[in-house]
Amino acid sequence: MDKFVDQMEFLAKNLYDEQESKHFAYAMQLVTSSALPMVLNTAMGLNVFEILAKAGPSAQMSPREIASHMPTTNANAPTMLDRMLRLLVSYSVLTCSVSDGQRHYGLAPVAKYFVQNEDGVSFCPSMSLLHDKVFIDSWSVPLSFIDKGYLVIRMRSD
Repeated sequence: MDKFVDQMEFLAKNLYDEQESKHFAYAMQLVTSSALPMVLNTAMGLNVFEILAKAGPSAQMSPREIASHMPTTNANAPTMLDRMLRLLVSYSVLTCSVSDGQRHYGLAPVAKYFVQNEDGVSFCPSMSLLHDKVFIDSWSVPLSFIDKGYLVIRMRSD
């Protein structure tokens, strides 16, 4: 009987630890939730989706190949780009395959909405608008609204 109790206590402790781990991971996801839209916006600004689309429907490109289509002289651009692309893969925005130790990225089905269609339409302009500094800065205003009871909007002079 003591062995059964010990097993039950062990299972209960591990279940608690697993639940605690899930709660911790979810809290971290909430804290870092701005990372995806910021990286997505940056990838759009760098034309990553257009570059991959022009390579072909099922094309896979390395970060170095993608960076070679960008007007940059930064030698670290492929490494920095790789970090961004891995995040987009983790959200199934891009696909990733590895060959000879090198990651190659392609467009996942959802990425078609970030590439201009035949009418020149995509979500890129909406993303740019929603991540404009003025719009992002306005999200700090609700604190003053709640704290002071009124809405304060500062207009930029520059």
